[in-house]
Amino acid sequence: MKKNEEMKIIVFESAIDSLAAFAYQMAEGFRQAGCRVMLADMQNTGKTRQSVMEFAEKGRTAALFFNHTGLNLLTEDGQSIWNLLEADCYDYIVDHPMYYHAALIFPVERLTFVCVDEYHHKFIQRFYEKKVKSIFLPLAGMIASGPAMPFEDKDVDVIFTGSYNPEQNAEAYVSSFEEEAGMLWKEGYEWLLEHKERTVEEAVEQCFLKRGIKPDNLSLRNIIQMFRNIDGALRTQMRMNVVKALAESGMHLHVYGNGWEYFEGEKRNLTIYGRISFRESIEQMKRAKIVLNVMPWFKAGSHDRIYTAMLNHSVACTDASEYLSQTLTDRKNVLFYSIDNLDGLAEQLHKWLKQPELLKEIAEEGYHYAKIHHTWQNRALELLTWMRQE
Repeated sequence: MKKNEEMKIIVFESAIDSLAAFAYQMAEGFRQAGCRVMLADMQNTGKTRQSVMEFAEKGRTAALFFNHTGLNLLTEDGQSIWNLLEADCYDYIVDHPMYYHAALIFPVERLTFVCVDEYHHKFIQRFYEKKVKSIFLPLAGMIASGPAMPFEDKDVDVIFTGSYNPEQNAEAYVSSFEEEAGMLWKEGYEWLLEHKERTVEEAVEQCFLKRGIKPDNLSLRNIIQMFRNIDGALRTQMRMNVVKALAESGMHLHVYGNGWEYFEGEKRNLTIYGRISFRESIEQMKRAKIVLNVMPWFKAGSHDRIYTAMLNHSVACTDASEYLSQTLTDRKNVLFYSIDNLDGLAEQLHKWLKQPELLKEIAEEGYHYAKIHHTWQNRALELLTWMRQE
């Protein structure tokens, strides 16, 4: 790949509003670095195909997708347009690779998967036998529109943004399997509730090793894919546990996202707003003193909510991961809590809200840290480094 000023990069916008926002931010970062950038989408395949062919130069073009949007763009005779152009392709996958088997085996020759968790990267390297390239690049944060809001002017104590899906529960998933498979699913799920620092793939493998069975990687990969909804069930359970613990402690919590009207816990201390757009969620975080994050089952990654909170001069309060523990400092630029000690979380938040000056110091430390390291412009520059190595 040539120097930045000669690079042509096609960035695809997703129909998912958060991923579309990430794509736009990355495109701006590439432009600021001197690249020629085209934003594309898949709303009109014929029009997009024509625009790509007019913009791209064979062997001198890169393409960036979020969750594969644009990866399957074909020529009129059914070939991969990216193979025809000899393009370096990067697919930023924002969930575990076990959800994306079809994309992982899609016949694009110069394709690298960008993973938001180091264990996702290791999963691809192990279970696709190093035939699929991948790198680790965590999610980044975004700044709300308009001027920054001084900490003293923030009028919301604690906010949580994220959906709640009560249908993603262990009982429903277990009943969807035959008896033996359901038993294995439940065992893996319950093992992870006891070992929250471990991954879904470790849990599934553990179930078999306990029985004296060591599946080969292909068999194990297929079983992990079949049991991938353990991930969704755990995500729902953890969110429910955190919100329930805070609500029952008397903490008033502003909650945005689908499904919370079906929450069966104490609601007197919850203000439930329902779903809002991704951009609007950033505007609401801007108003909050503390932005609460419950990590997805990312054990060596981060989440954009953490850095978005920081970039908007709010305090990010989150459970940890290996990556977060290595890069952030509790009570300096973040508040960490233990998912196994939610009474401690409630006590901690009540205490900190009574010390606004200390909260402000944490918020400002977090802002300066995220501004240097965790904007989407940072990610664009980091990805450009990989592109130059191709």
